[in-house]
Amino acid sequence: MIKRTILWVQPGFQKRMILFWTLQALVVTFLTYAITIGWTVYSTNPTLAGYIRVFVRPALLVSAAVGFLISCLAGLIYSHRIAGPVYRFKNVIDSVLAGNAPEIIVLRRYDELKDLGESLNKLLQHFAPARKNNP
Repeated sequence: MIKRTILWVQPGFQKRMILFWTLQALVVTFLTYAITIGWTVYSTNPTLAGYIRVFVRPALLVSAAVGFLISCLAGLIYSHRIAGPVYRFKNVIDSVLAGNAPEIIVLRRYDELKDLGESLNKLLQHFAPARKNNP
């Protein structure tokens, strides 16, 4: 198994992916917050409004902050599983275009895009003998 130690393999892509996941989590959290508070305030008696202000609202805000952090970490980890293979594919293709012999693309156990890596390996192996005969 290959271990990649750099977290930001393709920073632009990874940051966009994390931003997308985070915005999605924020929208869902905000809607959950608004529906919960709205439903509780409008469907209960006024004596519960103080309870909601003191207990429910802070609990929802804390859970939103925790959800935000978890979403950022999940986005970083998952984007790493996609960006790493894309980075590897690009390096191998650039190397072959520069005239070097094709390398076998080996991905980590939990990386995504393994089927694309296998197809790219087959393609490079298919054209490798033709490159040797026709410089």
